[in-house]
Amino acid sequence: MTMTADMLDDSPSPMRRYLMLGAGAVVLIALLVAGWGAMTVGTRTPVERLQIEGQLQRLKTSDIEAVLRPLIDRQFGQLDLEAAKQAVEALPWTSHASVERVWPATVRVRVWERVPFARWGDKSLLDTDSRPFTPSASDIPDGLPQLSGPDGKEAEVADMFRVLREKLANSSFALQSLTQDARGEWAATTVDGIGLHFGRTDPTTKIDTLLGPAERALKNRMNEVNYVDLRYTNGFAVGWKDPAAAKKAKEGR
Repeated sequence: MTMTADMLDDSPSPMRRYLMLGAGAVVLIALLVAGWGAMTVGTRTPVERLQIEGQLQRLKTSDIEAVLRPLIDRQFGQLDLEAAKQAVEALPWTSHASVERVWPATVRVRVWERVPFARWGDKSLLDTDSRPFTPSASDIPDGLPQLSGPDGKEAEVADMFRVLREKLANSSFALQSLTQDARGEWAATTVDGIGLHFGRTDPTTKIDTLLGPAERALKNRMNEVNYVDLRYTNGFAVGWKDPAAAKKAKEGR
């Protein structure tokens, strides 16, 4: 038997190739339709689970659930993720948050909590990013420094306090509070209750005076000092708790 080249050719005929391509296209379309159908059904499924993540100390998961429940009590595909994020970030102790869908029916919330740095004014706090927030009075930690100033000056006052606190930490003038009023006047109070009046001058320019001549002159009488007035080009003035006693002691030297 003689075999020809045509008999050895195993390549599919044009018709067979068309049939194979057609079958592949049908399978692909079927998969796409199935996937679309599953996605459509999934978006119509009610939210079944709320997953909250984060290292929470002062934020309560019950508070997060309370603000989110009205927003997620709907079909999975109808979630407004931005509205949910804003609701969580409106809670006083929330620094920032993210909200996302997790298929098939879970809402995942990640929360970063604020870290308190200082009290601000009468009722608020500053976090470590110098952003003010107002928690309930019972949630305000003890022992925080007291800062205050005009609206919009939070970062300036906080930064100034950080610098002064570091420079004066090991002196008789370690700081507990710092204030800037509407006129730009700076005033501070030490941990021992001594007032420091800086005026409108940059308080850091008075550090050398406090650590030098003021501390040398007052170190043995700090318990008698009411305030130190640093609003002088050269030198300082002292306000005594008992001016009469201070005068008598001065005359007796």
